[in-house]
Amino acid sequence: MLATSLTTPVFLQVLLIFLVVLWMGIKRRQSLYASRTPVNNRELALGEHKWSDAATQAANNFKNQFEMPVLFFVGVAFALILRKTDYVLVALAWLFVLSRYVHAAIHLGSNDVRVRAPIYMVGVVALFAFWVMLFLRVNTDGALQ
Repeated sequence: MLATSLTTPVFLQVLLIFLVVLWMGIKRRQSLYASRTPVNNRELALGEHKWSDAATQAANNFKNQFEMPVLFFVGVAFALILRKTDYVLVALAWLFVLSRYVHAAIHLGSNDVRVRAPIYMVGVVALFAFWVMLFLRVNTDGALQ
């Protein structure tokens, strides 16, 4: 039961990544259409194309999905492999993923850094706490469970 509870946030994080890449594709296509840039353009092929602000925001968020979430995926894998899953880790995993959804919505929308940064930090703190709790679970040999 707890393993399923811990894997659901993982699947939702993966879904978020696919939603962001889809959004990035839409925004890039709109940017190309608006600039009338042919798909076989040299600058586009070499990664030197000047994208619209919306396409750049989407690309930045897509890159961001492979920064902190990598530590999340590894942490969940360790927790499952080591059979150290508990309600605290599940709650922290959910908090991390929910913060990623809110962060992505802000990043792809208003992109207001004053709002986005604190939400990002909620995820960072949740993920750090996840790793601390996992460390304690592993190194106390179940004494905290």
